[in-house]
Amino acid sequence: MAVVDLFCGCGGLSKGFELAGFDIVAAFDCWQSALTCYNTNFTHRAHYLDLGNVTESVNQITPFDPTMIIGGPPCQEFSNAGKRTEGPLADLTYKYAQIITTLHPQFFVMENVKGMLSVAEQVKEDFRAIGYSVECHILNAKNFGVPQNRERLIYIGNCMGVDNE
Repeated sequence: MAVVDLFCGCGGLSKGFELAGFDIVAAFDCWQSALTCYNTNFTHRAHYLDLGNVTESVNQITPFDPTMIIGGPPCQEFSNAGKRTEGPLADLTYKYAQIITTLHPQFFVMENVKGMLSVAEQVKEDFRAIGYSVECHILNAKNFGVPQNRERLIYIGNCMGVDNE
């Protein structure tokens, strides 16, 4: 299954999916230092791309024909550590959704902070309106062998009509 990672950073989500047996074919971000780190640690390439430009993003991602798109859009504005006011970074979460909507992969996974729970029902409703079955859950990294008490909101969606539970 061809997987593309958006907002890939230095590759944590990609590494997890790779270790689970998925075929990461490409990754995208606009943080050059993170891309340098990513490209040092993976055989596939992470590419520089402003994911806020949906049209250009779709054009660059389409040749990879992803069956699944994964990603963790910037979350500072939803974070308990931040100001919790929506601004330009929160808009990138909506851009991620627009990319999913346009490319319509069979599956998607979106990771974000627990603070995004305030908009979770709207996000699920929006994806359901375009044919996705969507669930979201708060997971804590410490429950998965990570030496860190870190809660994250995980969305899982598919357009194959199967339950995500």
